[in-house]
Amino acid sequence: MKKAVIMTVLFIAAFSPYISAEEETLNIQTTAVRYVFTQSVERLLHPWLQQEVSNTWFENEIPKSCHICDNVYRYPTDNGSVVTRGVQNMINRKRLATILEVEGFLTVIVRQSGDVLSIEASLHNLKQDEPLWAKIFEWSKPWW
Repeated sequence: MKKAVIMTVLFIAAFSPYISAEEETLNIQTTAVRYVFTQSVERLLHPWLQQEVSNTWFENEIPKSCHICDNVYRYPTDNGSVVTRGVQNMINRKRLATILEVEGFLTVIVRQSGDVLSIEASLHNLKQDEPLWAKIFEWSKPWW
């Protein structure tokens, strides 16, 4: 029993930074946001979604937007959606970080199905290829 408790405490201590990482506020000076809106997302929702991102991760401040990511490194995928690969590649990520003077990228991919918006968010840095964290949210379409 003692060993199980000790192992659990060690596991929580070792992985707690990764478990709660998506809940931390991001630094507006060092993090750029890369928005990817699929064709299904109504254009009128774009400003609202960008505000929700700033409310969720940047304490209501408007973060830098990585337009270069979307304009340079774009390729079509199945079902008509567009996925951006700019920050998936470490070389591209470092080049973009130099241009934008940031250290990390929050990628927000938005899909719409009726009044439900599926948000895939992931945070990339300049030290490791894999995202620091990735999470899927469902946000309801706002009332007009």
